[in-house]
Amino acid sequence: MTAKPIRIGLIGGGMMSQVAHLPFYLADARCEVLRVAESRPSLVAALGKQLGSDRVVADHGALLEDATIEAVVISAPRPATGPLTLAALAAGKHVMTEKPMAHTVEQARRLVDAATARGLIYAVGFMKRYDPGVQAAKTLIDETVRAGRLGRMLFARFYDYSNAYGVSPPAHVRPQESRALRFATWPLFPDWLPERLRGAYAWFLNVAGHDVNLVRFFFPDDLAVLDAHSPSDGSVAATLQAGTLPVALEIAKTAAGRWLEGAEFLFERGRIAMTLPSPMAVERVAEVVIDDAERGLTAEPVSTGTGWCFARQAEGFVDALTGRAQPLTTGKEGLADLALTEQIWRKIAA
Repeated sequence: MTAKPIRIGLIGGGMMSQVAHLPFYLADARCEVLRVAESRPSLVAALGKQLGSDRVVADHGALLEDATIEAVVISAPRPATGPLTLAALAAGKHVMTEKPMAHTVEQARRLVDAATARGLIYAVGFMKRYDPGVQAAKTLIDETVRAGRLGRMLFARFYDYSNAYGVSPPAHVRPQESRALRFATWPLFPDWLPERLRGAYAWFLNVAGHDVNLVRFFFPDDLAVLDAHSPSDGSVAATLQAGTLPVALEIAKTAAGRWLEGAEFLFERGRIAMTLPSPMAVERVAEVVIDDAERGLTAEPVSTGTGWCFARQAEGFVDALTGRAQPLTTGKEGLADLALTEQIWRKIAA
């Protein structure tokens, strides 16, 4: 007997929804997109042409009140993500949302508690954990550490110097007007943060959120922030410690004309490096290379597999909805990311 498709609604019909979410749920036979909530007329027209006008609603409240919709994907302005998520959870919907899930630990905890109280799946859109290259690097590093093949790990470094995609996003319709229907919003920074740092904090949470998430993907336990600095609105350098291992996090707003993001892991007798592609590079995955002095390997490519991380993320959410697997970044994981982010900014503010 064929299982009944999971009925999904999307809140937001902008670029990220069109490019990174909607196509994959439409293509997945395990689910059915019942409604998209979007109020901007130019996008309503484009979505209506693609989906049928009966599947596009202006008010997200109507979507949340639809008892036939089981899960909601939220792609909305960042200040509105938290309130929209809370409303969706209160309506009994499973939720997949863009990052950042919220802007403070307090906000995030409120969302996680709401999902837990109702037994709902709550996933956060850190799609880079679904990149086959990132997963290959994680497997390789775990195996290398366990077997001791390169000796002790001495140092790890994560960096993100990107200020623009560097490649054109897939085709999408741009809105021709501003939003007439405004969402409720939450503050973009914790109350304790000095006013002079609040803009930089919001920038960091949006830009470096993926990198904080990746640090925790590779080092999920015993992370502490030793020091952090933000000499300008466009740069942050933090020194962390995973157990006894020093970990560097470097973020800079650099207009280099290409995407510059990755990580490297230094061992006594070698190195593993991971270079991430632009999120909009549809045909690319993270590249992983290994230096192994004993085997005479220098920048030896590691097999990674294929698949755009956004497509794999959507597949992962449907896997969770159908009981096959947990999301790679749950709301609880996102809450831990925010706790680490606030630790970094407490050091900067000190």
